[in-house]
Amino acid sequence: MSQAASGLPFGRGLLYLIVAGAAWGTAGAAASLVYRASDMGPIALSFWRCAGGLVLLLAVRLPRRRRRRVVPAAREPLGRKALRIGVTGLGLAVFQTAYFAAVEATGLAVATVVTLGAGPVLIALGARLALGERLGRGGSAAVAGA
Repeated sequence: MSQAASGLPFGRGLLYLIVAGAAWGTAGAAASLVYRASDMGPIALSFWRCAGGLVLLLAVRLPRRRRRRVVPAAREPLGRKALRIGVTGLGLAVFQTAYFAAVEATGLAVATVVTLGAGPVLIALGARLALGERLGRGGSAAVAGA
């Protein structure tokens, strides 16, 4: 995606990718350490990670000034937007909790490999159900390989 199409400066977008990669890449190792040092389970760990993420997002969002766009975007109805955000958040929380449970049950390496393989399969399934997308031969081969 080009800079003009996204509206996000290249450097900031790259920084976001680095932070997201570091957060995702260290979550399993951190979970493994938490399991060794405490009696916290996957659901509690996932809850506190989501709560911490919410606090960070709010802390970043609140001081930002609203910029007026030259061309106003079409507004999504509030109920539909809330439903979309809620379903997305619930899906991410369930996926993360399942990952942390897999780390506890099988160990970090196996859980990470299974998660990396399950991600594309779940995305393809969600795209089919929610958007009506169809997989071609290449997409089917990739999902089968995952």
